[in-house]
Amino acid sequence: KKRRAYAAMVSAMDDAVGKVVQAIGNAGVAENTLIFFLSDNGGPAGNASTNRPLRGTKRTLYEGGIRVPFVINWPGRAPQGRTLTDPVISLDIFPTALAAAGAPLPKGVKLDGVNLLPYVEGRSTTPPHGALFWRTFGGANFAVREGRYKLVRNAKNAPELYDLDSDIGEAHDLSSKDPKTVARLDAALKKWNSELMKPLWPDHIFDAPSGKTSH
Repeated sequence: KKRRAYAAMVSAMDDAVGKVVQAIGNAGVAENTLIFFLSDNGGPAGNASTNRPLRGTKRTLYEGGIRVPFVINWPGRAPQGRTLTDPVISLDIFPTALAAAGAPLPKGVKLDGVNLLPYVEGRSTTPPHGALFWRTFGGANFAVREGRYKLVRNAKNAPELYDLDSDIGEAHDLSSKDPKTVARLDAALKKWNSELMKPLWPDHIFDAPSGKTSH
């Protein structure tokens, strides 16, 4: 029953997005309208969503919590049906939208996001990001991805290393087998975190395998 309710909600969302896109077309501005469509996180525990074959849920930093579809639609500029295999992040929306509008980036601000238009349009084939970083609200859980490797650090646990090319489900921790990669990614993660302001909200410490939380 819960799964059917979830499917109905997804279907209703699909219908609603379709109405918005249709209205844009009816207004005659589809060719000049940039649309981003993505989820803010993976499915949470307890609402009958599923992230298989990915590990984890919403509010975890395993792939089940952060890997989501990300679609860009701009008929006047973006080639239809093009797929980018290199990872991007929702932080890229801001600089991409500014570039689309011809507006400059704010001065004196360091952004983690990048303008995706050169990649969407095929003008650049290099990966948009050398590395991607995540931190949960209170700063207890961290993750960094560089190419095929991803380092996850949950609360006070030892860091975990995964090869996403061969282990998308993050079932095999390689940290003991590849300490050099662990050290490099952990150093990059700590450097990135040192540049951020302190979290303004309390964190939830998650037991990712069971989905249980504690405050």
